[in-house]
Amino acid sequence: MSWTTWLETVPLDTGDETIRQLYQNTRSMATGQPPDLVRLTSLTPSVAGLLYDLQRTIYQEARGLSLREKEIAALVVSVFNGCVH
Repeated sequence: MSWTTWLETVPLDTGDETIRQLYQNTRSMATGQPPDLVRLTSLTPSVAGLLYDLQRTIYQEARGLSLREKEIAALVVSVFNGCVH
């Protein structure tokens, strides 16, 4: 299933250097794509960057759960929020 949003976002192939740098700095090593949250907030790149930094910090600094347990928790929350996987 392709990624479709009803919000306006900046395209991945944008000519805007600020957005291109944001997408480059936040892209996943596994997929080569920036996270959905970054894309959904791409019209405000400073906000997108701060949200990404906050998410990464919380994820990396959380204590008490293994990486696998964090992934399972994220999946359960996503399902309850109605995200499509």
